[in-house]
Amino acid sequence: MLFQNSKDQQFFDLLRAKAENAVETADLLNQLLNEPSRAPELCPAIKELESKGDRFTHDLFALINKTFVTPLEREDLAALGVIMDSVVDAMEAAAARIGIYKVSKTDKFLKSFGQILRAQAAELVAAIDLLAGKRLLQIRERAFQINVLENQGDELLRASLMDLFETAQTDPIRFITMKEIYETLEEATDEAEGVANTLEGVVMKHA
Repeated sequence: MLFQNSKDQQFFDLLRAKAENAVETADLLNQLLNEPSRAPELCPAIKELESKGDRFTHDLFALINKTFVTPLEREDLAALGVIMDSVVDAMEAAAARIGIYKVSKTDKFLKSFGQILRAQAAELVAAIDLLAGKRLLQIRERAFQINVLENQGDELLRASLMDLFETAQTDPIRFITMKEIYETLEEATDEAEGVANTLEGVVMKHA
């Protein structure tokens, strides 16, 4: 009985707002990863989007608590809200580290992480739209693409750490700081995969 009345539509609107917020965050993060020198401008904007996502989650939980019959099981709605927050939280954490460590130059790994996260966020919006449209089986393709992108993130992390290790002895500070940034970016791709896995769980229950 997914999203069949105006009350159900409110759930979809909040989930889509959270997905769109992830896209906006990924867009700004992508800009930051291409131009780290813009951290003073972009990091506060990304932090505001993270706070905005928290407000959407609060509204979602409030709606769950006051609705007698929900379009999905309550734990599924709650899980979606929490894991979508985690995606944005991880992206914000990576952005914050770029600002804290005063990273001034980009590299091919930062740029590639930005592209992966932007692509994952777009897939999340598409998946939520399919959920609202009750096209559940099609969600699996979106989830698959998110998983493919997460695998690319894994490979990118390994490549970035191998590259870093070559200069670890001559520039240990850069090794420590960039390792943390790369790992936090990869964590964001993992969290996006978590959304995909949660959505696949919904599909298995309702398809």
